[in-house]
Amino acid sequence: MSILNEIKQQYKTGDVSQKLIFINILVFIISAMCFSFVSNQFQYPNWLALSSNYKDVLWFPWTVFTYGFFHSEPIHLLFNLIFLYYISSLFYTFFNTKQFLTVYFLGSFFAGLIFVAFGYFFNYSNLIVGASASIMAIFMAVATFAPSYSIRLPLLGYFKIWQLAFFYIFLDLVQLLSENTGGHIAHLSGAAFGFAFSFLIKKGFDLSEIFTIKKKKNNTFKKIYKNKPIKKYQSVRVSDVNFTQRQIDEILEKISKSGYESLTKEEKEFLFAANK
Repeated sequence: MSILNEIKQQYKTGDVSQKLIFINILVFIISAMCFSFVSNQFQYPNWLALSSNYKDVLWFPWTVFTYGFFHSEPIHLLFNLIFLYYISSLFYTFFNTKQFLTVYFLGSFFAGLIFVAFGYFFNYSNLIVGASASIMAIFMAVATFAPSYSIRLPLLGYFKIWQLAFFYIFLDLVQLLSENTGGHIAHLSGAAFGFAFSFLIKKGFDLSEIFTIKKKKNNTFKKIYKNKPIKKYQSVRVSDVNFTQRQIDEILEKISKSGYESLTKEEKEFLFAANK
């Protein structure tokens, strides 16, 4: 019971990415109890896995979302969750939770649509499962936003994140003619979504803001403050914003040159607070 309570506590206190890891593990355990394991992979029905046949998708539209929570085999799950664990912590260096959820779920959704379109136009028939498209979207979002960020790989040394992104994209491209063509199409589509997300961020458009519900301003006390001078207050706010942005730019430049670990504790806390 103590182990179970510890798991519950970890789930409650963990961030969104950690919760997703727990959910994926739970779904995999349920899969092991409910579905047959043939030829080293689980056999999922077309009402859970995503089919490249658009007619199946019209009958089971929820599969555009559910396919991302199932995995074909243990090694598939293990690799994805390890990758998600490390890349999500890096993602939070530059983005917030709402942006993470946007990239994760819309990246999977977009990749699913491209997979179905590929099946329709190229007469390709298969089922896919896995969170790989979501994770590739997260990875490419970071690689596009901070391409010069350095990552240390055990036994291999430091690499720029754009170099790792290029390597993963190259692997998917050379495997397009393999048995898992649809899976690699989904990976590349997820990566494309992550790239587009950060590209738009740099242009001043945050895709995650489309999910923000703007509250209607309450004008009850409008007349009471009608003659309150605000010119001086506004100038202070603009100055504060400009100063904060300069600090963020300086920190990001430091990260691109020397890596995240080169930041002081105060700089890390400031960057985390600025992303909220």
